[in-house]
Parts: sequence; structure tokens; C-alpha cells
Amino acid sequence: MLYDEIKEVERIVRNSDWEIDRKEVACTGSVYFELKRQNREWVVIRVATHRQYYQKFLTTYSVDPTSSGINLDELEVLLDRPFGDVGDVLL
Repeated sequence: MLYDEIKEVERIVRNSDWEIDRKEVACTGSVYFELKRQNREWVVIRVATHRQYYQKFLTTYSVDPTSSGINLDELEVLLDRPFGDVGDVLL
């Protein structure tokens, strides 16, 4: 299932300057990681095997091995981008 992808997302986040603020499991089986950086930039990483049904308030990237989402290598590059280039900067 998604166990390997979820663990890999957690590893990638641990090795970045982001931290997991919240982890949520939806009734569809999707796992949402709300990430923050410097307590000002926020982004949601969604891990699922289906299309996104519900929109989030924050910028959301889907790690989806079965469709048009980003892959784990792309996630690693994405989270390495400079402050303000990934998620939403909230004051």
C-alpha cells in the first residue's frame, strides 16, 4: 500500500529544513502532512493512490505513485527550494 511512500516522505522531511506540524489520515486513506519552515512558510504534502477529492487551504502537492502526482525524488528537490518558493508564507 502506501506505507513505504509515507515512511519515505517522513525521511525526506527529517533531512530537510522543514518539520511536520501535523499528520492527518483522511477517510479515503490519503495521508496529509502539514509542513512548516521557520514557522512562516506552510505546505501540505498529500500521499495517496487516487485523485484529490478535497481541496486544502494551503498549497498542496500530491505524492501519488499511480497518477499525475510528484514522485519522491521531485519532493526532495521541491523541499530544498529557497524560502517562499514552495508553500504559502503566512505572517
